[in-house]
Amino acid sequence: MANYEMIFDMGSAYMSAGLKNDGFSDKIPSVVAYGGESTQIVAVGVEALRMAAHNGGVRLSHPILEGVIIDVEGAKALISALLERLCNYKLSAFSRYNVACVVPCGMISSDKKTIETTFLGLGAKQVSFIETPIADSFKLFKDFRARQGIIMDIGYDCTDIAAVCASSIVAGCTLYHSGKHLTEAIISRIKTKYLIQLPFEQGEHLKKHCVSLYVNDASVCAVTGQNVQSGEQESVNVSSKELYDTVVDFVRKYVKIIQSIMVTLPTDVAAAIRGDGIMLCGGGAHLAGLDMFLQNELNLPVRVASLPEDVTIISMLEA
Repeated sequence: MANYEMIFDMGSAYMSAGLKNDGFSDKIPSVVAYGGESTQIVAVGVEALRMAAHNGGVRLSHPILEGVIIDVEGAKALISALLERLCNYKLSAFSRYNVACVVPCGMISSDKKTIETTFLGLGAKQVSFIETPIADSFKLFKDFRARQGIIMDIGYDCTDIAAVCASSIVAGCTLYHSGKHLTEAIISRIKTKYLIQLPFEQGEHLKKHCVSLYVNDASVCAVTGQNVQSGEQESVNVSSKELYDTVVDFVRKYVKIIQSIMVTLPTDVAAAIRGDGIMLCGGGAHLAGLDMFLQNELNLPVRVASLPEDVTIISMLEA
């Protein structure tokens, strides 16, 4: 009887999965399309997004919110799609597959139970859980030759920050203060200054191509939204300097959390972590100047993973 070990990282923006036996991994956008008013799922992932863009008769659903399943049928469709892409040709009635699911460190037991029930309903034999900072630490510690450190994984709608030592979380938390919330803060700033309501996608564009924590960054981006007074579409050029204070205010919450974690640590652990410092991963680690800003604010070394958004799944496959 064949046994397969599957790794799942169920993010709100992307769901990633890997087949540990072979080291293969894949990911798809965490979105499904329902057929209009019906309860039938007609597409998942990229195909769902394409269908919605060209067909107003479908309804999009995001089954994962803050690491938690809020649409069980949608989550099943995404999981099934990844299983088929990764190992369907190998699975048979005599196969067994176990799942290790990466979850936020603040997840409660009832939410874990929902995930477990969902996988068992799709044929998994056993479901185990590993907290995000622990999962990330396998690769980050290896890459940076560290034995402990502050792991900071900035996702789409939640951020995990934890002091990890000896494969355990000494102190940490999950914050609902992440990439999505920074985009919303940027959109709010533009509305206040220019009286223009940006679509979420335009706010994301600013975050990725204009926002920076470098004081002298001179980047400028053009975005388009609806003037809240006239109702007309209007374009405006936005500079990095205009958004600097908004981003600093947002990131200072991370600074305060890390400071509070550090003061709770045993003296010897705190001293060791001061040497190895902070390791950044998750899509939010791409924020320009984040590493230098944290380093200056906290007086700790800060390092960024080479492929921040893929650290979790790669780390679990290599563990």
